[in-house]
Amino acid sequence: MLTTQFFGLNLYFAVNLLAALVCFGVFWLIYDAWTGRRHKKEALKWAGFLMLSLGFLLRATAIQSQSGQLSQWADYVASILRAIGYIGIVAGQLLDPLQPRPMYSNGAVSDVFDDLPKDPTQGGAAGPPPSKPRRGHHAFFVAPALSVLLPGLAALGSLLYWRRASTGLERHLRPVAWGFGGLTLFEVLSDTAAWQDTSNPIIYQWVAPFGPLWWAALAMLVVSSIVLGRWVWQYLTKRLQSQLFMVLVTQALGLFLFTTVGFTFLLLKSGQDRSLTDLSTATNVLEYAISSRQAETAAEAEGVASIGGVASSLAARDPRAVAAAVADYLPRHRLTSLIVVDSAGQVLMRGEDPERFGDSRSNDPLVRRALVGTAASSVVVSGGVPAPTVTLVAASPIRDASGVIVGAAITGRAISNAFVDGIRSSTGLDSAIYGGKIRAATTLVDSGGTDRAIGIAETNEAVIDRVLTSNKSYSGTVNFQNRPYLVAFTPLRDVNNRPVGMLLAARPASALYASANQSIQITFLFVVALVCVSIYPIFRLSRYLARQLG
Repeated sequence: MLTTQFFGLNLYFAVNLLAALVCFGVFWLIYDAWTGRRHKKEALKWAGFLMLSLGFLLRATAIQSQSGQLSQWADYVASILRAIGYIGIVAGQLLDPLQPRPMYSNGAVSDVFDDLPKDPTQGGAAGPPPSKPRRGHHAFFVAPALSVLLPGLAALGSLLYWRRASTGLERHLRPVAWGFGGLTLFEVLSDTAAWQDTSNPIIYQWVAPFGPLWWAALAMLVVSSIVLGRWVWQYLTKRLQSQLFMVLVTQALGLFLFTTVGFTFLLLKSGQDRSLTDLSTATNVLEYAISSRQAETAAEAEGVASIGGVASSLAARDPRAVAAAVADYLPRHRLTSLIVVDSAGQVLMRGEDPERFGDSRSNDPLVRRALVGTAASSVVVSGGVPAPTVTLVAASPIRDASGVIVGAAITGRAISNAFVDGIRSSTGLDSAIYGGKIRAATTLVDSGGTDRAIGIAETNEAVIDRVLTSNKSYSGTVNFQNRPYLVAFTPLRDVNNRPVGMLLAARPASALYASANQSIQITFLFVVALVCVSIYPIFRLSRYLARQLG
């Protein structure tokens, strides 16, 4: 996720800077021509492209994965500037009459001025009166929402430029029409914010920041910028001052962008490493809490073994006497299970089900250890619906007065959601206990936001291979309910040190990126301010160099 977030943020910044630079180039081209004629229609055009440039420049600072007021304000103002820019360009096109087509006479194509009256003294007949250029009357519905207005204005600009290149004679404007067509698709695809509050995970995957539509909109902006950039560059290179100015501006942008990329990478990497370290520490806390519960369970098994009358009842193989001796022990100590077996491993008492006894537990590794005099504890995973049950189990030998082992006491305590809730209250992190690769207890909730997300299998092969197969810890990024989380997994081991489950500590990746994005956005704003401030010195320098070289 760090790679995607880092690459996406900086590519978003770079592409919007590219669009701003290209629009600024078109502005400079039209403005340079306007200084010689100063027609109102040309002023509307260069002012429109200048507004587009400022709009894309400000849009570069709006972090799409952040919902803060600064980001929303920047995106909103950028949209308004682009709308004003499109309106200026469209108005300039509507005010500018089409260049008339050449007239045809006797099969020959006349010059564009041949439709003027000719001097009869020169042997020429008076030609037809010049036809007035037709002006298109375009009516369009301006929706109050920017999400409708921006694509509509961009599409209208594309149609007007295409009309000028096809109906008129300004065929050199076809790339501009294609560029505005790309901007239309960009404006349509980039309007996904209204859909990001959906609870449908499939829709969210498409419209989320760094999702397919986000990347498609960015790709269309790249294509449009390249098309417009190639068109404007061939004209800017005709004059030395313009060429120097654009080259120096491009170099300054490249330097600023390189610095920004390096800084944001270090910022995000440092934040992620710090978060993963904290999560690894949290899994150690979780593992310690499990060990403490295991120690409590083991102490309670020893407590059963020390109850008076238990050893003598076992020696007499009297199940009722054993049950009577430990009758209230299970509820008083809030145990999930309590079993007493004789020296052969046969069950004489089952606290959770007193009527069921007589079965054998001689194959249980904990029972075998207890019957040879070694107290032991372990983690046991048993099947359940909808999720497995993870139980901490401990066994302690029971000795008679002479020290002979006459049986064993086995106590168990299931890990419930209350346990992970306690971890969350103390650490502020989400956590989960897995039986195998299936979530048995967790603070995570399902996509509806109401029920616990238990019974869900972990499908990340890297996690499964690292934790359950290799018996090692894992830290990184995993998606839960289509949301990215920074996570740390550690194995949950049984008495033989084999992994039977996993312990998880997790934090939403958005929490990291929200704090990091605030710093990144300030960086972007600072870079944009530097770009704006550097424009005038670069202009003066390019003019000075052009005069020296000219």
